[in-house]
Amino acid sequence: MTKKIRTAVMGATGVAGQQFLVSLENHPWFELSFLLGSDRAAGKTYQEAITDVHGSRRWYCQQELPESISRMRLYDANTFRQDEVDLVFSAMASDAAVELEPRFASKVPVISVSSAFRYETDVPIFLPAVNLDAHLGLLEAQQKN
Repeated sequence: MTKKIRTAVMGATGVAGQQFLVSLENHPWFELSFLLGSDRAAGKTYQEAITDVHGSRRWYCQQELPESISRMRLYDANTFRQDEVDLVFSAMASDAAVELEPRFASKVPVISVSSAFRYETDVPIFLPAVNLDAHLGLLEAQQKN
């Protein structure tokens, strides 16, 4: 059996973060290891973090929330140690991404949906059916920088 890539999702409680969670559930390559959020969510289970004070659950995916994810605990993205994972998926808002993504990217690859670094010259924007070959070379430039 091949070892799976240990992943974390930053911004896991938002709409984009939830899409990452659904995509990663039972994925053959990735192991969803950690959910990262704000210091307010840290320590809560995912179910607790997405349930408001009136008991309404803020789950925006068509698929039902997987039980295994609902029981996972959230960690504070500001204090999480990058060496715990092999890859980070980021669904953070741009203002938080500007601060957190570079810290994580100094140790592990970060795949982000944020616009925070979209126009940097060494940040690829992958659209596999459109520009995969053109943007793959940017990864080497980014590693050098």
